[in-house]
Amino acid sequence: MFNPRKILIIRFSALGDLVLTSPIFRELKRVYPQAELTLLSSSGMGSVLANNPHIDHYISHSRKESVAELTDLIRKLGQEKFELIYDAHRSLRSIWIVWNLSGFGLFKSPQVWSINKRSWRRSLLIRFKINLLKKSPPQRQHLLSPLQERTQLELQNHTELFPNKDAVLAVKEFMEINRLLPNRFIAIGASASYPLKCWPMQNYHVLISNLIASRWPVVLVGGANEKETSQLEKGFRGEIHNTAGDFSPLESAELLKHAKLVVTNDTSVSHLAEAVSTPVIVLFGSTVREFGYAPFLQESQIVETNEVLSCRPCSRDGRGKCRNPNYLRCLTTITPETVMPLIPEPENKYTDLYED
Repeated sequence: MFNPRKILIIRFSALGDLVLTSPIFRELKRVYPQAELTLLSSSGMGSVLANNPHIDHYISHSRKESVAELTDLIRKLGQEKFELIYDAHRSLRSIWIVWNLSGFGLFKSPQVWSINKRSWRRSLLIRFKINLLKKSPPQRQHLLSPLQERTQLELQNHTELFPNKDAVLAVKEFMEINRLLPNRFIAIGASASYPLKCWPMQNYHVLISNLIASRWPVVLVGGANEKETSQLEKGFRGEIHNTAGDFSPLESAELLKHAKLVVTNDTSVSHLAEAVSTPVIVLFGSTVREFGYAPFLQESQIVETNEVLSCRPCSRDGRGKCRNPNYLRCLTTITPETVMPLIPEPENKYTDLYED
């Protein structure tokens, strides 16, 4: 029986995808409780999985490193004598690393388990609207498939994150200063890495106005230098707090844990929120649920256009140009009036939250 003692898991990026790999570590430890797990990820990305009790070691890798530096990394990895390599990325770079560590397939050890990226199926759906992904499992489950194929156990595919004490204290201080109570505010993730995933700013503006009018405090989340969040915080009379760039991914997850609900584009914010058991409303435009990134919590919801658009989906991740004569028709037809009824009434609507 194969019982590896040292396992290397490779997933370089991106932030949301790394969150979706979290079940891998938990379930590998279930199947191989004595194994040491090492994560190889891109510099700055793996930090979202810091403090994970199932990960024993972390190795960072820069995408911009030279050939000599990559060769040195492979040499150091080879010295670790891994018995199993779990390639959860399957990029050209990860394949090159795996080939070198496995003697280009000639060595019996380490064993190599790799995911099937389903890229050609996504391409068929994007380019020719041929949908072979209708019965495909969600990405977090798909990432477990190499392990599931080799065990009789029923694997659990829910995601999880583990904010450390510093993250907990930082968020606690922020909430106390701004008089925010757990489960009594709505978080908004208005940005995206690429424009084809962004719900129009005017729609977010109307939604936030309606939330404030309903006495919901609003917290904006995201990364540094996001113009969308800096634009949204202006011009409101009411409780709105912009945290974009103020918190690390794990700190943001800790903050999202205390939100009643998160409204966001199809981005990593939705994965951060669900990993700490906070439901989300995700606005899908150029992408579709068949790609595998739909929310999984029972209370979470996807909001999509009701129109049948021949151009949709048009992008795997929001990159590219919109070719619809009505720019971003897939997102502009999702109105704030559609989203607002999905958000519950605040518990404090008719009472004061704080007593002086």
